[in-house]
Amino acid sequence: MTISRVYLVQHGLAVDKTENPERPLSKAGIQQTSMMADTLLRAEVPVSSIFHSGKLRALQTAVIIANTLGVPDISCADGMSPNDDVTLLAQNLKVNNALYVGHLPQLDKLVTHLVTGNVNDELIKFKNSGVLCLSKQDKHFLINWYLTTDTLD
Repeated sequence: MTISRVYLVQHGLAVDKTENPERPLSKAGIQQTSMMADTLLRAEVPVSSIFHSGKLRALQTAVIIANTLGVPDISCADGMSPNDDVTLLAQNLKVNNALYVGHLPQLDKLVTHLVTGNVNDELIKFKNSGVLCLSKQDKHFLINWYLTTDTLD
């Protein structure tokens, strides 16, 4: 299936690992993710399915977005841990209008790889709960928009 759009999201702000080694979302992380999810709903962003890394903070972010947008399909995806090889994840982005909740530094590198074909350039810096929309153009992707909670205040 050809990808028309794919959405990449950095998980919401998590508690420090010294507070809780599983690093769930903090109260601020829950609020910022809820605010972003509400914005996506108001903008009628079409999300067909949601994938996450399996880490608690990514799962919680995915659930908040899924509940707000009414997306029933949430799955754990391989290759989405912070230091996983981005080329493996890039090969598996096959679902139209899918939203992927991941981590740094992987998301920054993934976007650079998808847009330029290189992971060493620095094209973007994700922020917690930030959502980036890409569309496929020939062999590479184009950045359509990037929304952070800073812009929602």
